[in-house]
This record gives sequence, C-alpha cells and structure tokens, in this order.
Amino acid sequence: MRYSGSKARIAKDILPIITKNLTSDKLYIEPFVGGCNTFGFVDHPNKIGIDVNGYVISMWEHFKNGGQPPKEVSKELYQLLCDIANGTDMRLCLRYGWLIGYVLNSCSYGSAWMNGYAKANEKRGENHVLEAYNNMMSHIKNFKWLNESKFITGSYETAEFVLHGKNAVIYCDPPYQNTKGYVNDFDNDMFWEWVRKMSVKGHEVYVSEYSAPSDFKCIWQKTLKDGMPKKQFGDKQKDKIEKLFIYNG
Repeated sequence: MRYSGSKARIAKDILPIITKNLTSDKLYIEPFVGGCNTFGFVDHPNKIGIDVNGYVISMWEHFKNGGQPPKEVSKELYQLLCDIANGTDMRLCLRYGWLIGYVLNSCSYGSAWMNGYAKANEKRGENHVLEAYNNMMSHIKNFKWLNESKFITGSYETAEFVLHGKNAVIYCDPPYQNTKGYVNDFDNDMFWEWVRKMSVKGHEVYVSEYSAPSDFKCIWQKTLKDGMPKKQFGDKQKDKIEKLFIYNG
C-alpha cells in the first residue's frame, strides 16, 4: 500500500530476521501497523495490528470484511474527507472512517497523511490515484491471513493489553526521530523505555530506526533513499541507512 514511511522496500530483508522464532504458540504484533507493508507478508494466523490512527484501522477492517478501495478519487472528494476528518461531527467520521483512512493516506502527496491531493500528471503519464488503487488491490490479494488478523486502534502501549499471557514477536516501525509527516507528536524516549520493558519481560522486540540508544544493538542495515527526509534538509532527499535494532541490555 502507498504509505508514508513504508517498509515495503525492505520487508523481504527484515521479515526473515523478525519471524525466525515466530512459532504457532506466539502472537505477532505490529504496534505501528500503518499500511501493513510488513504485517501483510507475515505468514502467521495470530497477528495483531495496532495503530493510533483510527481511520487506518477502520480501513483495514473494511478490507478484511470484503470491501474494496475506490478506483477514482476526485480532488473535491479528497477535500470533503479532509473537512470531515477535521470536523466535529463524529457520525460522519464513523460513517466514512474507512474511506478517510484510505484516501487521506494513499491519495496524498508522498502518501503522507492529509498532505494534499496527489493529482494525476498527464504529461508524465502518472495517475497517483489509480496507482494507489492498483497497489491496494494487489496488497489485499496477497495479504496473508487477512481474515484472521485483528486490527486495534491505540498507541504502541496497547500491545501490552492484548497478550493474554502469551509471548509475542513485536515489530515496531515508530515515527523516526527528527522526521516529519506523522499525525501526532511522539515521545521517542518514552518509546525506547517501553521497548526495554517488553524485552525484559521475554518478548522479542525489533525496532526499525536510523539510530537507537547505546543499549540497543543493530542487527541489520541497508542504505536507501529516504522518503521522509529530516527537517533540516527540507524536501531534498538524502541517502539514509535503515537499521533494525534489538535491546542489548
């Protein structure tokens, strides 16, 4: 799925590492599930996807229940959904929640939440809305255990309350420090402390980031073009080293 900060380009590299000890008696949890670009490729029946963006969760529930994305999205519809999401009428938010989740991510510039309508560029033969539709339809078709997957609206800490005594493999793709394009402010220090706590409890916790505190170990890395550049670089892309960390305390 078109989604800002997606790990689709590295999923094939990191998932064998993350899932090597994922047995049938464990849960697989992604507390920042977003576009499910790693979650959807995990071949495991007990999967839980969590995201603070309730519209995105509503979208996945819609697709899980057999719904499909719209093939055409006008600029007027995009703006209307922005107005509903920014408004106070909860009835409209609930009624169009799944559509808001899809359109305001996939049909936005850079696939970043509510980042402006990504219109077609006929001179360059581009149609971002159609591309988003085709990508999503392919994603739904190839999604492993979609019907069995659970989707929950909440912060990453929600993962603690869905374990029910089971051990889990937890993959975290949090908002990267000093980057832009996310819905809410994010306390990175508090997050790393949570990862420490969950790791000490015996869960396997993997974190994608560019850097980590000194008590974390990098177990994989790869240089890529960064789709979400640091604020000080403006809109200019830089080569970034994607890394995967585990707690080494």
